[in-house]
Amino acid sequence: MRKILIVGGGQSGLQLALCLLEHGYDVTVMTVHTPEELYDGRAVSIQILYDAARKAEREYKLNFWEDEAPRINEFRLSQFVADSQSSFGWTGRLGAPAQSVDERVKMSAWLDLFESRGGKVVIHGATASDLDYLAGMYDLTVVAAGQSGLADMFPVDPSWETARMPELATAIAYIEDSADYPDQNGVGGDTIPGVSGAFVSCPTYSVHGRCRVLFLSTLADGPLRDWPRRCSPQDHLDRMLALLREYVPHRYETYRNARLVGNDAVAMDYTTPLVRHPVARTPSGGLLLGMGDTVVVTSPSLQQDANNASKAAEIYLNAILEQGEAPFDEAFMHRAFSRFMDYAQHFAGEVTARLFSSEPYIEDLVFAASRHQGLADRFANGFNDPQDLATWFTDEAATRALIAQYESGAG
Repeated sequence: MRKILIVGGGQSGLQLALCLLEHGYDVTVMTVHTPEELYDGRAVSIQILYDAARKAEREYKLNFWEDEAPRINEFRLSQFVADSQSSFGWTGRLGAPAQSVDERVKMSAWLDLFESRGGKVVIHGATASDLDYLAGMYDLTVVAAGQSGLADMFPVDPSWETARMPELATAIAYIEDSADYPDQNGVGGDTIPGVSGAFVSCPTYSVHGRCRVLFLSTLADGPLRDWPRRCSPQDHLDRMLALLREYVPHRYETYRNARLVGNDAVAMDYTTPLVRHPVARTPSGGLLLGMGDTVVVTSPSLQQDANNASKAAEIYLNAILEQGEAPFDEAFMHRAFSRFMDYAQHFAGEVTARLFSSEPYIEDLVFAASRHQGLADRFANGFNDPQDLATWFTDEAATRALIAQYESGAG
């Protein structure tokens, strides 16, 4: 029986671990927190999974919150400024529902399930020296431990567009939902001109049940730059609302009376979008394979990190199964990562570059989507199917041809 060590207990690490157990592998997960600590801890991130990324959860019956979590059927994109000529707004319909489940709920349950099914759990914050020793004890060691610490063992690959993006700051708050809030059936996004920012909201399922998650993401040296290292949860929400009042005033009017679902319901995230090389070598010569946001990080406002984590686990699983008894050598690791990047490359590259650009054809597109429902739908579903989005959105001629198709009534 082949032995595999997975360092990290997030979406990618635990999904891969649980799926490997189903195929008879001897799997150990090394992670920092117990299930109880995960569930009772503070919010840490945003989890929005589009339909394609939920495939493995359904196939391996890990989608325990299918009925509890609200269905996300729409994707709204808006921009409102005093100069109405620069304002737009439209809602695209998703071909299949997405869902958002707080990772405290999901990962605590999955870690319990993994152990109950015979998986080995080691509660320990692994270091580079630990992995130097441990890598020789397993046939394969996968590092899916997040964006800092062990991630630094994997060098940044400067060839990717994201490697040239600055650090981003994201303030997150889980609030009580209300029928008066917009976007009851979907993700709502408001771009913030001038500060490279976005305000996003969506219905979610958290440790407090059904609620709503709000997040405000800008350049780290922008409006969020003076965020205190320590502040109370209510002060955190108040600061978010103050920034809404300044930068997205019509959304401030919507959420001005928002109430946190609990004192554990806020988080501050600092992210530098990047792609790392997938293989690290320990001082003793052991090989480590990076997975999830250890090696690929995108802007939180694009809602892709959870999708990348799930797809990475699915793709790595298939690569491991195909390898059979052959060694998990460096060539295998690069092949597995290359397959993953066939999926992840778009939001780590040209798609993101265009989304954050001010090219005239992008502006023409978002205004055209306001006029044509089919075009809004096509764009919205690109967050579920990045490959389709990349076939036209990254090319001005292709985008203008698509706009013309809808303008002529042929769309």
